[in-house]
Amino acid sequence: MAPLQKRAFYGLIFGIAWAIAIVAVFILKGGATVFDTDQTFRLIMDGIWVGGLIVYLVLFYPILRKPKLVDERDKLIYDRSPRIQWLAVIFALVAWVIGLTEGFRGQGVPTVFLYVMFFTILCVSAIAQCIGILVGYWRMNGNG
Repeated sequence: MAPLQKRAFYGLIFGIAWAIAIVAVFILKGGATVFDTDQTFRLIMDGIWVGGLIVYLVLFYPILRKPKLVDERDKLIYDRSPRIQWLAVIFALVAWVIGLTEGFRGQGVPTVFLYVMFFTILCVSAIAQCIGILVGYWRMNGNG
């Protein structure tokens, strides 16, 4: 297994656990209403989100900075992974927009949901990048 492929696999496992942790903490601590009023809750969620992004940086930064760890095939796969990543981001944004406009029709969307939506999109993007890399290796090996 190539180093980039291993990191993408670990990133996917971490990303799923990260998303489950975010949803669990968000629900257990009281949801959007409490999130909007409780600074401690917001700081906990910020710590989880930023910590997860740091993990992804630690996973992929060495691969990008050390060209000896990747070959042309790895670079090609990494460069193509944003296709899946952006599709996932667009579908997540569509789901958020439809859900929020239908859920708050005529009332105005509370600003707390914009914050939650932003960090949800970051999670989706990170997880989808790993999926894009793994799909790239799968396609490359299938056609190889």
